[in-house]
Amino acid sequence: MSRNIPNQPGVDSRHLHTQLRNLRKIFDNAIEEVLGNRRALDRFLSSYWRENRQFGSRDRRLFSESLFAFFRFYGWLTRLITAEEQQALTAGSSRNLSGKTVGTLLAGAWVLENLPPEPAHHILTGELSLPRIPDPEKLFDPAQEWRLQRFANWVQKLTGQPFEHPPWELLQSFWSREFLQEMPDKAAYFRSLAVRPPLWLRVQNSPVDSVIKELSGAGLSVRKHRTMPKALAITAGSVNLYTLPTYREGRIEVQDLASQVIANVCAPRPGERWWDCCAGAGGKTLALAELMQRTGKVVAGDIRSYKLEDLKKRARRSAFPNIECRPWDGNKVPPRRSSKFDGILIDAPCSCSGVWRRNPDGRWNTSPEEVREINLVQFKVLENVLNALRPNGVLIYATCSAFEMENAAVIRDFLARHSEFELESFANPLTGELCSGMLQITGAAENCDSMFVARLRKKS
Repeated sequence: MSRNIPNQPGVDSRHLHTQLRNLRKIFDNAIEEVLGNRRALDRFLSSYWRENRQFGSRDRRLFSESLFAFFRFYGWLTRLITAEEQQALTAGSSRNLSGKTVGTLLAGAWVLENLPPEPAHHILTGELSLPRIPDPEKLFDPAQEWRLQRFANWVQKLTGQPFEHPPWELLQSFWSREFLQEMPDKAAYFRSLAVRPPLWLRVQNSPVDSVIKELSGAGLSVRKHRTMPKALAITAGSVNLYTLPTYREGRIEVQDLASQVIANVCAPRPGERWWDCCAGAGGKTLALAELMQRTGKVVAGDIRSYKLEDLKKRARRSAFPNIECRPWDGNKVPPRRSSKFDGILIDAPCSCSGVWRRNPDGRWNTSPEEVREINLVQFKVLENVLNALRPNGVLIYATCSAFEMENAAVIRDFLARHSEFELESFANPLTGELCSGMLQITGAAENCDSMFVARLRKKS
């Protein structure tokens, strides 16, 4: 076996073979859970690490990166296997696939993800007679065709035949492509699915430049957004962010750029009273409280009490005095609580299709039936909060979805039934351009998640 192992000191061939066996095991388990049982990949991995504490950080990184790359490029990789093998994967069963088939899928995913090959890959490619995984490209534009060309070259070495470039839209399931909202550049959207967006941070309680200096000193490359100076993208570097003083002291929060845009569209004023009725862990709640200059009150509601417990910890860390957590079961607000709020943010439950760059398994384990079911919940939530809004109050409807039926279609239906509301124009925080009341953020242009937001005013 030593002929397949790179000449590196300290490389143990037995460990590498064990590592590859474990990779195959976790791959089979992931296929069953993600495609068979429709479980989110990140949740599967979290529970897998808890149940298998023998894996060190290097193994966990190899397994995680391999699986996320596989699901990111699933629509291209399945072109390398037979129709029968594709059917087995779709059904959530990979245990009967040959070692070479699984090895081809994982090696191809590593090529497409542009990751440097590890010692285990040399055994994988050597024993299965696969082409060598090339070293990563140093400089590239992630939206360009180099990724397809690189993959095609690798496949041609594998098969001995020219490989036709697969179209970008195959990186998303067919039915979900039909659900997409109209976009200025759908081609750019599909190309963006090949690359995970950077980690975005929001600065609070601190000068932006001093935060950038501290993060840079910790070994991170930081880029400030051109129109939203408190939004910082981490473009390079590796550090446990949660151990840094800037995080522990509540001076930064992890929050995607698109999510920060939604808080800015709310535009709450100091002293107002707002309700973030589907707050989750509270990223937007914290942003609203900051925009209100720590005055007034932001009431955070959610049906999941454990999420609100997380928010309480985050609010204490940042010493926000104007946040109150109050569970909400999603039912209609009773008359005794009517006209309580100047603004209501509905960050509605949705398909999460707008974050499929980060969670690529969702492209393949979400069904159209699920989207239709959650669409009914969106209509219900909208109706059930209305009593709580004061006359002349602001209603914000937002999703992390890229689907028409969850976004603009919901607002059109709502306005047709509620003449007391009207769309209110606002400046797009990303560009400064005036929006007519609805904004679809597509992650391709800003290298972030895709989200939707609408701003409505209740007539006095």
